[in-house]
Amino acid sequence: MVSPTSLLPLAYVCGGLVPLVLVPHTLRHWEKPGSTGLLVALGGLTIWSIAYGLAVTTSAYGQVLVLGSIVILGSQLAAVGYLFVALEYTDAVELGRVLVGGFTAFVLLVFVVSVTDPAHGLLWGETDRPVVDTTASQPLATGTILFTMAIGAVAVLVLVVDTVTATGAQRTQSLALVGAGLPTLAISVADVYVIDAYVHSLLPFGVLTSVVALWWALFRADFLEVVPIGRKRIVEEMDDAAVVIDCDGRVVECNPAARTLTGVADTDAGTPAEEFFAEFTDAVDQLTDQQSVETEISIDCDGNRRTFHRKTSPLEESRTDRSAGRLIVLREITELKRRERELERRESELEFLQQLLSRVLRHNVRNDLSVVRGYASMIEDETDGTVADRAATIVDKSDGLLETSKKAWAMQRIVESDCEAEPLDLAQTVRSLVDEYRSAHARARIAFDVPDRCLVVVDPQLERAIDALLENALIHHDGTSPTVAVRLEAVDGRVVVTIEDDGPGIPDDELAVLDRGEETPLHHTSGVGLWMAHWIVERSAASIDFESDPGGTTVSITVPADRTHWTDRNGQNVDARHVDSAGVPDPRFV
Repeated sequence: MVSPTSLLPLAYVCGGLVPLVLVPHTLRHWEKPGSTGLLVALGGLTIWSIAYGLAVTTSAYGQVLVLGSIVILGSQLAAVGYLFVALEYTDAVELGRVLVGGFTAFVLLVFVVSVTDPAHGLLWGETDRPVVDTTASQPLATGTILFTMAIGAVAVLVLVVDTVTATGAQRTQSLALVGAGLPTLAISVADVYVIDAYVHSLLPFGVLTSVVALWWALFRADFLEVVPIGRKRIVEEMDDAAVVIDCDGRVVECNPAARTLTGVADTDAGTPAEEFFAEFTDAVDQLTDQQSVETEISIDCDGNRRTFHRKTSPLEESRTDRSAGRLIVLREITELKRRERELERRESELEFLQQLLSRVLRHNVRNDLSVVRGYASMIEDETDGTVADRAATIVDKSDGLLETSKKAWAMQRIVESDCEAEPLDLAQTVRSLVDEYRSAHARARIAFDVPDRCLVVVDPQLERAIDALLENALIHHDGTSPTVAVRLEAVDGRVVVTIEDDGPGIPDDELAVLDRGEETPLHHTSGVGLWMAHWIVERSAASIDFESDPGGTTVSITVPADRTHWTDRNGQNVDARHVDSAGVPDPRFV
């Protein structure tokens, strides 16, 4: 009959294989904080448990010594790796070369001293089963074991503190990591000081508990997937200068940006704020002011005048709500202020230029063009042949320039006016515009399909946009009898005004200019009508779409549903959702 005790070595070896299950997932996230320490800890648990299982199966002193030394190596790797996970994850201490190198040297030194124990007897004393049997251990061995346990205890403490202070995902992950280390640490203490580990060690249970907790941290709490950035790291890497001053006016903490700004290489805790900001003699009073405030200050730095946004915030103790000091954050806005001044100068120049051009267009150009047109018209009437034709061309071009001047002046008034939404009956607007253009263009065929009434709350200038699009469809037509169709319909509660023509279409480069919102010397529109329509529609919180090809152009203006207001023939309000595409209310909802 096989006794349970005889199965313990197999349990130790099998338990040591379990941590290897988590290695592939950890390797896939090797670049994340905590991954390196986790790999070391998993390897240590495996070495620790397997070596222990093999050590209890042999009685040969040499084999027990080597395997026992490997047991010590594995336990120390597990403890050091766990500490690295805690320090790197919580950002408590930077894992520099000195720290990593020191622990590496310690682990290797203990292993060498253990393997060579027969020569000096510093660790295990007079026993046939070194490491496995700790009853004859020397003080140095006891100290080594206690120091290894202390490493694990420090890691647990760091994670417990982070669990208490952190929130959200970080708290959940820290709690899982505490669960990964605490049971194994407790079992190790029990093995050494409570039970006879030589006969019955609880090590497999500790390894299994650690692996289960780590599995939960990796696959349920997203450890290594979502690694919170430590608050300290955020402050250290931020470009803004951050300084913490206590209630006695002493600098207790500052980030590298603050040290660079003040020229202080390394600040000891307790430096008076006046001394810390001594380089800024003209701003010391503002920087040491205890009041909570947000303001701008100017500081002379290396002969240059720099501007900062200063924010002073109170700091309170979390438990007592008493004042603990204040936080000063300085964000440089020198370049921003320079750009603001440049923008103000440009705006002033543009305003002057706008006024100048306005006077030129309104008075000089219009008046001079009117004179030119008048004389050209007289020449056309008093002559014939080539001279009359050329005079007619001058009259035609003058009319075009006068119309462009008129539109430019209209656009200026639109820009200068406040964009205040007002009710506008689009149905009546379309009918009035169609009537005007039918009278002005007798050969044109203009059809329209609109409901009795359609109120929208938009910029009243929207009427000018529809006017400009109708004019564009007629005057840019290359035939003698242009055909234009205007529709006003409801689409999913929105109001859509559609203008279709059978003209030559709008060139793609002109449509591209409208999409970009700016003209260049190589790409520009042929007139201001499309610009004006596009501009007004956007000011009205509506949208405009162009579909154009050589067979014609379709322009659609869409007014959002929250700006529409439909009524039936009796003037009763109707929900826009209950209006069909022709603008006819559904009788069931009237």
